[in-house]
Amino acid sequence: MGNLDYKVIDNFLDEKIFNNLKNILFSNQINWFFLPSMTKNDHYFFNHCFYNLYKPHSEFFNEYITPVLEKLNPLALVEIRANLILKEDNHYQSNFHVDRPFQCKTAILYMNTCNGYTILDENKKIKIHSKENKLLVFNSQIKHAGVSQTDEERRIVINFNYF
Repeated sequence: MGNLDYKVIDNFLDEKIFNNLKNILFSNQINWFFLPSMTKNDHYFFNHCFYNLYKPHSEFFNEYITPVLEKLNPLALVEIRANLILKEDNHYQSNFHVDRPFQCKTAILYMNTCNGYTILDENKKIKIHSKENKLLVFNSQIKHAGVSQTDEERRIVINFNYF
């Protein structure tokens, strides 16, 4: 397991850039694809892939993701995807997992404030609450889990894997 090195940046994006991104993600203009589990044998969620396999996979990449990348400043991209989790009566936690079988960076940009959260490290269980425009950056080899919300209809995060 990777070193438990992580950082949290509140108000990561300029307000205008963030609001443009949030508005498109919460609109009916973006396609969301159903996936039966977050990791393996856990809960369903919806996904929109912006970037994978060395190229953009979304018509929204240039206008909405490029400004985020200018601030994040990665050397190379692995994958960028938005994840949408629907409101549940009870919190549901995904299995602990790593995003990639190799070491890179993982960043999670929280698109809305809700009572869902991310847990870093199976043993230490560091809870990072979902707060609009917060960025969590950590070593991709740190096991983490997502926890659904019970207060808002949708919880949307954008997950960046990069070097």
